[in-house]
Amino acid sequence: MDINHGYRRQAAKPSNRWGEEDVDGDEGSERWLISYADLITTLMVFFLALYVLQLAKTREVEVKAFEARVGHGNEGSTGSVRTVVAEREASRKSLLSQLETLRDNKQITVKSGNQSVEIGIDARILFNPGDARLLPQSLEVLGEIATALRQQRDGTVLVEGHTDSLPISNARYASNWELSSARAGAVVRLFVDKGIAPRRLAAVGRANNYPLVIGNDASARAMNRRVTILVQY
Repeated sequence: MDINHGYRRQAAKPSNRWGEEDVDGDEGSERWLISYADLITTLMVFFLALYVLQLAKTREVEVKAFEARVGHGNEGSTGSVRTVVAEREASRKSLLSQLETLRDNKQITVKSGNQSVEIGIDARILFNPGDARLLPQSLEVLGEIATALRQQRDGTVLVEGHTDSLPISNARYASNWELSSARAGAVVRLFVDKGIAPRRLAAVGRANNYPLVIGNDASARAMNRRVTILVQY
């Protein structure tokens, strides 16, 4: 037997001051390290929770601020829309008031819509049959209409030319389409000359496709020959 070997193995064992082997030393160190790690982990979780809570509060404040801005913006937009609607309605009523004299004198007809005013003018006081050149007596009526329209800040103006159902018998215009378009264009040119902004104006020929009354007798044809001015707000 190797006595020295046995001695060395015994000498390798640690002992405390009482001569006993310190078998719990390593285990105590390991427990202390585990407890320290648990403490660090707990602190990290705690601070992470605080950070998340702070983020949530900041987000809540930002959302409330955004909702407040949107709310104020919507209130402003609603107010602006109401203001525009009120201004357009005032313009429509003002135009109707200015047209009363012409309407009372039977020189024009007026139809009032929810957001529009339609002015009808008998073509016989504007043009000779089959012609698109304005007659001298038409200038007074159209001039008063132009003055009323010029005072309106808003509203698009669509001028429509209408003819009867008889075919064109002169070489100047190929069909009622050309005649009605030329008549509408003549009225638009006069309005521009009277100071109405061109961007507000449009001219279109309707030929005989939108008769005012149904019939082919002389009275019906006379009523269907007309120019309408549609003011839309």
